[in-house]
Amino acid sequence: MGCLSRVGCITLLAVGAVAGYWLYGDRLPTVLSHAASGAASRVTDAATTASERFDSNEGARIAAENDSVRRAERARREQDIAWAPLAPAGTAGRDAVAQLARRRGPAYVSLRAPALAGVLAAGLSAALPTSASSLDVAIVDEQLLVRSVVALRDLAGGGALRRVLGAALEGRDTLRLAGTLDVVRPGLAEFRVRALRIKGIDVPPRLIPALIGALRRTAATDALPSDALPIPLPKVVADARVANGKVTLYKAVVP
Repeated sequence: MGCLSRVGCITLLAVGAVAGYWLYGDRLPTVLSHAASGAASRVTDAATTASERFDSNEGARIAAENDSVRRAERARREQDIAWAPLAPAGTAGRDAVAQLARRRGPAYVSLRAPALAGVLAAGLSAALPTSASSLDVAIVDEQLLVRSVVALRDLAGGGALRRVLGAALEGRDTLRLAGTLDVVRPGLAEFRVRALRIKGIDVPPRLIPALIGALRRTAATDALPSDALPIPLPKVVADARVANGKVTLYKAVVP
Protein backbone atom coordinates (compact mmCIF):
# COMPACT_ATOMS: atom_id res chain seq x y z
CA MET A 1 0.00 0.00 0.00
CA GLY A 2 2.89 2.35 0.75
CA CYS A 3 4.22 1.94 -2.78
CA LEU A 4 0.79 2.35 -4.33
CA SER A 5 0.23 5.39 -2.18
CA ARG A 6 3.49 6.91 -3.37
CA VAL A 7 2.66 6.14 -7.00
CA GLY A 8 -0.76 7.71 -6.57
CA CYS A 9 0.75 10.86 -5.06
CA ILE A 10 3.31 11.13 -7.85
CA THR A 11 0.58 10.69 -10.47
CA LEU A 12 -1.54 13.34 -8.78
CA LEU A 13 1.39 15.76 -8.69
CA ALA A 14 2.18 15.09 -12.35
CA VAL A 15 -1.43 15.70 -13.40
CA GLY A 16 -1.49 18.90 -11.34
CA ALA A 17 1.75 20.11 -12.94
CA VAL A 18 0.44 19.45 -16.44
CA ALA A 19 -2.85 21.22 -15.68
CA GLY A 20 -0.98 24.17 -14.18
CA TYR A 21 1.27 24.49 -17.21
CA TRP A 22 -1.72 24.23 -19.58
CA LEU A 23 -3.48 27.08 -17.77
CA TYR A 24 -0.54 29.36 -17.08
CA GLY A 25 2.17 28.41 -19.59
CA ASP A 26 5.46 30.25 -19.02
CA ARG A 27 3.81 32.33 -16.29
CA LEU A 28 3.61 29.26 -14.06
CA PRO A 29 6.82 30.06 -12.09
CA THR A 30 5.44 33.52 -11.29
CA VAL A 31 2.07 32.09 -10.28
CA LEU A 32 3.76 29.51 -8.06
CA SER A 33 5.90 32.22 -6.51
CA HIS A 34 2.79 34.25 -5.68
CA ALA A 35 1.11 31.15 -4.32
CA ALA A 36 4.14 30.36 -2.16
CA SER A 37 4.17 33.93 -0.88
CA GLY A 38 0.49 33.64 -0.02
CA ALA A 39 1.07 30.32 1.68
CA ALA A 40 3.89 31.83 3.73
CA SER A 41 1.58 34.64 4.80
CA ARG A 42 -1.09 32.15 5.81
CA VAL A 43 1.46 30.15 7.83
CA THR A 44 2.52 33.35 9.58
CA ASP A 45 -1.10 34.20 10.31
CA ALA A 46 -1.68 30.69 11.67
CA ALA A 47 1.35 31.01 13.92
CA THR A 48 0.08 34.38 15.08
CA THR A 49 -3.32 32.90 15.86
CA ALA A 50 -1.65 30.12 17.83
CA SER A 51 0.34 32.66 19.80
CA GLU A 52 -2.91 34.23 20.96
CA ARG A 53 -3.34 31.21 23.23
CA PHE A 54 -0.33 32.44 25.19
CA ASP A 55 -0.71 36.18 24.82
CA SER A 56 -3.96 37.30 23.23
CA ASN A 57 -3.00 40.96 23.14
CA GLU A 58 0.36 40.34 21.42
CA GLY A 59 -1.11 37.87 18.94
CA ALA A 60 -3.87 40.25 17.87
CA ARG A 61 -1.38 43.08 17.50
CA ILE A 62 0.95 41.04 15.26
CA ALA A 63 -1.95 39.82 13.11
CA ALA A 64 -3.15 43.40 12.64
CA GLU A 65 0.35 44.57 11.73
CA ASN A 66 0.80 41.77 9.17
CA ASP A 67 -2.52 42.58 7.54
CA SER A 68 -1.70 46.28 7.52
CA VAL A 69 1.66 45.65 5.81
CA ARG A 70 0.04 43.53 3.08
CA ARG A 71 -2.67 46.12 2.46
CA ALA A 72 -0.11 48.92 2.32
CA GLU A 73 2.00 47.03 -0.20
CA ARG A 74 -1.00 46.40 -2.47
CA ALA A 75 -2.02 50.05 -2.17
CA ARG A 76 1.51 51.21 -2.99
CA ARG A 77 1.60 49.10 -6.15
CA GLU A 78 -1.74 50.52 -7.25
CA GLN A 79 -0.74 54.10 -6.47
CA ASP A 80 2.37 53.74 -8.61
CA ILE A 81 0.13 53.29 -11.68
CA ALA A 82 -0.76 56.63 -13.26
CA TRP A 83 -4.19 56.02 -14.77
CA ALA A 84 -5.66 58.48 -17.29
CA PRO A 85 -9.35 58.50 -18.26
CA LEU A 86 -10.18 57.98 -21.92
CA ALA A 87 -10.98 61.43 -23.21
CA PRO A 88 -12.72 61.58 -26.59
CA ALA A 89 -12.65 65.38 -26.35
CA GLY A 90 -8.95 65.49 -25.48
CA THR A 91 -6.80 67.21 -28.11
CA ALA A 92 -3.22 66.85 -26.85
CA GLY A 93 -2.68 63.40 -28.28
CA ARG A 94 -4.53 64.07 -31.52
CA ASP A 95 -2.56 67.28 -32.06
CA ALA A 96 0.69 65.37 -31.59
CA VAL A 97 -0.39 62.70 -34.10
CA ALA A 98 -1.46 65.42 -36.55
CA GLN A 99 2.16 66.58 -36.64
CA LEU A 100 3.11 63.23 -38.16
CA ALA A 101 0.92 63.98 -41.18
CA ARG A 102 2.96 67.05 -42.05
CA ARG A 103 5.53 66.60 -44.78
CA ARG A 104 8.19 68.26 -42.66
CA GLY A 105 6.78 66.97 -39.41
CA PRO A 106 8.60 64.75 -36.90
CA ALA A 107 9.38 61.11 -37.66
CA TYR A 108 7.72 60.05 -34.41
CA VAL A 109 5.91 61.34 -31.35
CA SER A 110 6.05 59.91 -27.82
CA LEU A 111 2.90 60.04 -25.72
CA ARG A 112 2.27 59.41 -22.06
CA ALA A 113 -1.03 58.03 -20.82
CA PRO A 114 -3.08 61.30 -20.72
CA ALA A 115 -2.24 62.15 -24.36
CA LEU A 116 -2.56 58.53 -25.52
CA ALA A 117 -6.03 58.37 -23.97
CA GLY A 118 -7.32 60.88 -26.49
CA VAL A 119 -5.86 58.91 -29.40
CA LEU A 120 -7.26 55.54 -28.28
CA ALA A 121 -10.60 56.75 -26.92
CA ALA A 122 -12.77 56.08 -29.95
CA GLY A 123 -11.07 52.79 -30.87
CA LEU A 124 -11.22 51.25 -27.41
CA SER A 125 -14.79 52.37 -26.85
CA ALA A 126 -15.78 50.64 -30.08
CA ALA A 127 -13.80 47.47 -29.31
CA LEU A 128 -15.23 46.89 -25.81
CA PRO A 129 -18.86 45.93 -25.09
CA THR A 130 -21.50 48.62 -24.73
CA SER A 131 -21.69 47.94 -20.99
CA ALA A 132 -18.13 49.25 -20.54
CA SER A 133 -17.84 52.48 -18.57
CA SER A 134 -15.19 54.45 -16.66
CA LEU A 135 -12.43 53.53 -19.12
CA ASP A 136 -8.86 54.37 -18.08
CA VAL A 137 -5.46 53.69 -19.64
CA ALA A 138 -1.97 53.53 -18.16
CA ILE A 139 1.50 52.69 -19.42
CA VAL A 140 3.75 50.59 -17.20
CA ASP A 141 7.19 49.67 -18.52
CA GLU A 142 6.51 47.92 -21.85
CA GLN A 143 2.82 47.26 -21.36
CA LEU A 144 -0.37 49.15 -22.03
CA LEU A 145 -2.98 48.81 -19.28
CA VAL A 146 -6.71 49.30 -19.75
CA ARG A 147 -9.35 49.14 -17.05
CA SER A 148 -13.09 49.49 -17.25
CA VAL A 149 -16.22 48.64 -15.31
CA VAL A 150 -18.16 46.06 -17.33
CA ALA A 151 -21.20 43.85 -17.00
CA LEU A 152 -19.76 40.46 -16.09
CA ARG A 153 -22.19 38.68 -18.41
CA ASP A 154 -20.22 40.17 -21.33
CA LEU A 155 -17.18 38.13 -20.32
CA ALA A 156 -18.70 34.81 -21.33
CA GLY A 157 -20.98 35.65 -24.24
CA GLY A 158 -23.66 33.03 -24.70
CA GLY A 159 -21.53 29.91 -25.02
CA ALA A 160 -20.21 27.11 -22.85
CA LEU A 161 -18.16 29.46 -20.67
CA ARG A 162 -21.34 31.15 -19.49
CA ARG A 163 -22.89 27.79 -18.60
CA VAL A 164 -19.78 26.86 -16.59
CA LEU A 165 -19.39 30.15 -14.71
CA GLY A 166 -23.10 30.83 -14.28
CA ALA A 167 -23.94 33.07 -11.33
CA ALA A 168 -20.28 34.12 -10.94
CA LEU A 169 -20.84 36.45 -13.89
CA GLU A 170 -23.71 38.46 -12.46
CA GLY A 171 -23.48 42.19 -11.78
CA ARG A 172 -20.67 44.58 -12.70
CA ASP A 173 -17.01 44.67 -11.75
CA THR A 174 -13.69 46.22 -12.78
CA LEU A 175 -11.92 44.53 -15.66
CA ARG A 176 -8.18 45.13 -16.09
CA LEU A 177 -6.30 44.24 -19.25
CA ALA A 178 -2.54 44.44 -19.80
CA GLY A 179 -0.67 43.78 -23.01
CA THR A 180 1.15 45.12 -26.04
CA LEU A 181 0.15 47.55 -28.79
CA ASP A 182 1.26 46.76 -32.33
CA VAL A 183 0.31 48.26 -35.68
CA VAL A 184 -1.12 45.64 -38.07
CA ARG A 185 -1.39 48.01 -41.02
CA PRO A 186 -1.91 51.75 -41.45
CA GLY A 187 -5.19 52.53 -39.74
CA LEU A 188 -5.35 49.46 -37.51
CA ALA A 189 -3.49 48.34 -34.38
CA GLU A 190 -3.96 45.30 -32.19
CA PHE A 191 -3.97 45.29 -28.40
CA ARG A 192 -2.63 41.83 -27.52
CA VAL A 193 -3.92 41.02 -24.04
CA ARG A 194 -1.30 39.18 -21.99
CA ALA A 195 -2.96 39.50 -18.58
CA LEU A 196 -6.60 39.85 -17.57
CA ARG A 197 -7.93 40.48 -14.08
CA ILE A 198 -11.56 40.42 -13.02
CA LYS A 199 -12.95 40.48 -9.48
CA GLY A 200 -9.36 40.90 -8.31
CA ILE A 201 -8.41 37.50 -9.76
CA ASP A 202 -5.77 37.00 -12.47
CA VAL A 203 -7.29 34.81 -15.17
CA PRO A 204 -5.10 31.91 -16.43
CA PRO A 205 -3.56 32.82 -19.85
CA ARG A 206 -5.22 29.84 -21.54
CA LEU A 207 -8.64 31.32 -20.80
CA ILE A 208 -7.86 34.85 -21.99
CA PRO A 209 -8.64 34.27 -25.72
CA ALA A 210 -12.12 32.95 -24.88
CA LEU A 211 -12.86 35.96 -22.68
CA ILE A 212 -11.47 38.45 -25.20
CA GLY A 213 -13.55 36.79 -27.93
CA ALA A 214 -16.66 37.36 -25.82
CA LEU A 215 -15.69 40.94 -25.01
CA ARG A 216 -14.83 41.98 -28.55
CA ARG A 217 -17.77 43.92 -29.93
CA THR A 218 -16.38 44.29 -33.44
CA ALA A 219 -15.68 41.32 -35.71
CA ALA A 220 -12.09 40.11 -35.93
CA THR A 221 -10.31 41.77 -38.83
CA ASP A 222 -7.12 40.97 -40.70
CA ALA A 223 -7.03 37.60 -38.97
CA LEU A 224 -6.14 39.14 -35.61
CA PRO A 225 -5.06 36.71 -32.87
CA SER A 226 -7.83 35.48 -30.61
CA ASP A 227 -6.39 37.41 -27.65
CA ALA A 228 -6.32 40.76 -29.48
CA LEU A 229 -8.65 43.74 -29.55
CA PRO A 230 -8.70 45.75 -32.80
CA ILE A 231 -7.86 49.43 -32.21
CA PRO A 232 -8.27 51.90 -35.11
CA LEU A 233 -5.44 54.43 -35.41
CA PRO A 234 -4.84 57.32 -37.80
CA LYS A 235 -3.42 56.00 -41.07
CA VAL A 236 -0.38 58.24 -40.68
CA VAL A 237 0.85 55.91 -37.89
CA ALA A 238 3.04 53.15 -39.32
CA ASP A 239 4.36 51.58 -36.11
CA ALA A 240 4.05 51.78 -32.33
CA ARG A 241 6.40 50.93 -29.47
CA VAL A 242 5.59 50.83 -25.75
CA ALA A 243 8.55 51.43 -23.44
CA ASN A 244 9.56 53.40 -20.35
CA GLY A 245 6.06 54.58 -19.58
CA LYS A 246 5.45 56.03 -23.05
CA VAL A 247 4.00 54.94 -26.39
CA THR A 248 6.01 56.09 -29.40
CA LEU A 249 4.10 56.36 -32.68
CA TYR A 250 6.13 56.39 -35.92
CA LYS A 251 4.92 58.13 -39.05
CA ALA A 252 4.12 56.45 -42.30
CA VAL A 253 5.65 57.76 -45.53
CA VAL A 254 3.79 60.91 -46.50
CA PRO A 255 3.38 61.15 -50.30
